[in-house]
Amino acid sequence: MVNFINSWAQGIVIAVIISTIIEMILPNGNIKKYVRTVIGTYIVFVIVSPIITKITGKEIKLETYKMPELQQSNISIDTNSYIENTYINNIKEGIIENIKQKGYKVEKLEISIDKTEEKYGEITGIDLKISKEKNEENKIQPIEINVSEKNETDEKISEEEIEKLKTILKENYGTDNITINN
Repeated sequence: MVNFINSWAQGIVIAVIISTIIEMILPNGNIKKYVRTVIGTYIVFVIVSPIITKITGKEIKLETYKMPELQQSNISIDTNSYIENTYINNIKEGIIENIKQKGYKVEKLEISIDKTEEKYGEITGIDLKISKEKNEENKIQPIEINVSEKNETDEKISEEEIEKLKTILKENYGTDNITINN
């Protein structure tokens, strides 16, 4: 029993050390929180797996099962597409939250990612259409119907404000290809 606890504790310590090293290597930004989630899941697995193995007598293995070629490739494509969409949606949520904190409202947001093997998932472009957020919370607003595409009553966003937003997005998401309100 002492050997089991000793090896279990060693496994946890090693997992935490590896996780810490990975977090130190990662650049600051929004992607870091997603990596932390994966690392947290890994640490929970390292903690729980030996206990379940000891209680049930069965070892937990993370294996892939062989499937017929056609089914396996369809599932792989669906899974990759799902993961890619989830990744892009999480980035979009982060951008929308950042923009909202600065007092703007996101009207349109498109994200492009690199799909080549060597840089897969790297953000290659951000296309934004924003407007100034109105701070009139508890007032009843009259309804205006505007047939034209542009709303003439919206406040214009200065070039200086747009450049500040571009700088913030560049620092957080690592891309120079940022278009705002074009």
